[in-house]
Amino acid sequence: MKTFVKAPAAFGAALVLAATPAGVASADAGLGADSGWVPFRTPSFTVPAGDACSFDLHGEVVYDHELTRVVEVFPDGSPKVQDWVGPLGVVFSNVETGESARRDASGTLRATHDADGGTTFVFYGNGIAPIFAGSPSPGIYLVSGHHILVANPDGTREFTKNRGTVENMCQTLS
Repeated sequence: MKTFVKAPAAFGAALVLAATPAGVASADAGLGADSGWVPFRTPSFTVPAGDACSFDLHGEVVYDHELTRVVEVFPDGSPKVQDWVGPLGVVFSNVETGESARRDASGTLRATHDADGGTTFVFYGNGIAPIFAGSPSPGIYLVSGHHILVANPDGTREFTKNRGTVENMCQTLS
């Protein structure tokens, strides 16, 4: 997942990152060519100090076998509903101190884009959810369980549902 959920643009969407509701992957059991699923790669990333943490936070992708698909489109053909699923591992590092932590961000993510520019991210399993400065509780969060993150049209983000664990990597590595 973007937006800061996978790749500067996709990083937002995907880093909220992981992938789709669990039932989606099993519905396409073979995930073959006709399923609509295509490979997706989350790039390594650096979040500058002040954007989410008080220090530069680097995420080095150590394994990535994700898939993505567009489930629904707007009349202009742009994605309205997107899914991501698959294994993703990241080593998060505080660039200033060198302290690091390896985390499994594998899971599923569904991003539903609104016509007004907002996006709702629904996580199952693990995922990466960035919340930037200007929002309540900025940080780079590793979530596990069932979580909903809303990215508002004004750029603010907030969790509206948290069932499971939430780790703020800014706090972990400070």
